[in-house]
Amino acid sequence: MKCRGTFALFKRSFLAMFFRFLSKALEEVGLVSLWRSPLDTKLLCFQRFVRLFGYGSSTLILVSYLSALEISKSRIGLFMTLTLIGDTLLSFILTIFADALGRRAILLLGAVLMTVSGVVFALVGNYWILLVAAIVGVISPRFVRYTWL
Repeated sequence: MKCRGTFALFKRSFLAMFFRFLSKALEEVGLVSLWRSPLDTKLLCFQRFVRLFGYGSSTLILVSYLSALEISKSRIGLFMTLTLIGDTLLSFILTIFADALGRRAILLLGAVLMTVSGVVFALVGNYWILLVAAIVGVISPRFVRYTWL
């Protein structure tokens, strides 16, 4: 009989400790604040999640597309690396001029570059042309985020 009481006490203390840990962990990552925030904040966070999920998914689709063009895995890795470096440099350059030229003009330029890049990807299968289109197309969530800072 005493064993059952000891086990029940252990079970209650373990559950209490677990829920304290869970509560603290949720608070640390900001989910408690998000839960208590107004609807507008939740919608903004959800929109950002969906947008970044889309960008992540497009990376997987891009790799599948390049594989379908029978491009080697090492060249695909080089493609992704150079695209990331090019996007970073081009985004940095565009954000320097965002205030001077106007943020709306820079965002319009980014939209045009992305559109041209999409058309090139639809029509061309050459590795190097696709690489230039991917770099110049500024297919990166950083571009949009930094021009609005």
